[in-house]
Amino acid sequence: MSKRDDINVLYVPSQKLEVFCKIIFWINCILTVVNMCLSGLLLKISTVLQIALAITFFAVSLIDDGLYWYNAESERRKNSLQTAFGIRFSELETDGYYNNEISPSILKYAVNTFESNYFSKFIASKMLLRSAIKSLIAVIVLISVGWVIEDGSILLVMSQAIFSAYIVEDTVLLAIYAARLNKLYDNAYSMLITSGIQKYQQMPILLLYCVEYESIKAHYKVRLDSKLFNKYNRELSEKWKNIVSKIQVEIPEETD
Repeated sequence: MSKRDDINVLYVPSQKLEVFCKIIFWINCILTVVNMCLSGLLLKISTVLQIALAITFFAVSLIDDGLYWYNAESERRKNSLQTAFGIRFSELETDGYYNNEISPSILKYAVNTFESNYFSKFIASKMLLRSAIKSLIAVIVLISVGWVIEDGSILLVMSQAIFSAYIVEDTVLLAIYAARLNKLYDNAYSMLITSGIQKYQQMPILLLYCVEYESIKAHYKVRLDSKLFNKYNRELSEKWKNIVSKIQVEIPEETD
């Protein structure tokens, strides 16, 4: 469990925007149900509001991706390297975020990444069911809009289609993200624990593992659920202690 994490505060704006988007999503769902009982001017007002909500959702998501989330992840990458190699890249620090006793090296960087990989794959897998349910609701909302709303609401249908596609895409990307992290973790487990690190020639492979992990995170832009993390953090931390104790490193000393 991390004793100090200066970088965590950088994720707060992104987390707030995520909550804002969730509120927009559920308001939009409620309005779809309400529209079934409205007509005339009230229906037009509700329709305009739904269009505005869909556009706002999309705009806020783009701002989060391009600004707040990127900045937080950039600092996390710097800290990962800073912790692994003992080189300062930023005034932001962590203490206890990574848990191993390995000296600064590529190996430490790989084990730090292995720990993040372990936590991330677990939390991502736990998020899948809730995300799939949300996507199903989004599709139902889209179908309902097309069924209930009459002439003159093509803009609403289009905005809801984009809105629903964005929600469904999140679920698909989350599923791919979880699958890739699970495969990556299994490969790292095999190398670090099953086979062990026995020669210096394995260092570039460990570095490739770290790069691939960071690439997956950057590509899929999955926001891990902080509530799930807090719920399972103690349990996962205890299991991690057992995992890291099994890592085998038996590199022979170099001879002239």
